[in-house]
Amino acid sequence: MTSSSASSDLAPAALPRPIDLTYPSNRWAVAGLLGGVMLSRLRGRSWVGSVSTGLGGFAAWAIARELDPDHTQSANVALPLALATSLLSDDQSDAAAMGDILAAFTALSSTRVLSATVGQAASASDQAALGAAAAMCAGAGQRAAALLPGAALTLSSRQADDLAPRNDWSGPAALLAAVLPTVGSTRAASRQPLSSAAIAGALLLAPQLLQPEAVETETDQGDRTISAERVAQSRQVALGGLALAAVLGGTRSALPLAVATLSTGLRRRLAR
Repeated sequence: MTSSSASSDLAPAALPRPIDLTYPSNRWAVAGLLGGVMLSRLRGRSWVGSVSTGLGGFAAWAIARELDPDHTQSANVALPLALATSLLSDDQSDAAAMGDILAAFTALSSTRVLSATVGQAASASDQAALGAAAAMCAGAGQRAAALLPGAALTLSSRQADDLAPRNDWSGPAALLAAVLPTVGSTRAASRQPLSSAAIAGALLLAPQLLQPEAVETETDQGDRTISAERVAQSRQVALGGLALAAVLGGTRSALPLAVATLSTGLRRRLAR
């Protein structure tokens, strides 16, 4: 079998989204990522901590694109808000910084699969990746983030469309993967005042976020409009994840999710 025929047999993935630099918002995201790394280095942080800052800002931007696909301003506000909050926070170990990034991109992947902005159903490899992310988050003490993949896959599988995962068991399996490592984990996710404030602000805007809202943007495939019901459920999962982070710990690692949710809620509040 040739390499081209082998690649054609692979199921399309629902997780990757290309960064098209012809769009101003995408250029803003890349500039924010690189700027976050440089500013963090100027503050004397390690390379790992600096990359964590930049990636955290990018993750906030990307999550906001999943929660509010019609309005790029939500993502464009979330990015500097995440960077500023991270830069004003106390420094932390490289291991903790890596755990924060794991939690941030687990939240991003979970909302992306549920919103289905790519326009593809989650493949078996996507589902396995989400299950692995849940287990790794749990093992790293990121208990709130660990529950997001299972919740997203479970809700996605209940959608009456062809974007639902074909394996109904993937959601419960991801939830199980999140629970089992937690039992033996002795790590505790960190709390941070500024991140906690962002979470509180996002939760206070829950009434605006939970109100139905039409979506007009097409999926990356360009063959359909992004499901408003799916986006609404992604916002619900985001709020649930933030509430769990406030209770279980991990407010610092929930910062990208918090500011993405906060900026979306503020946009809805100001639009009224």
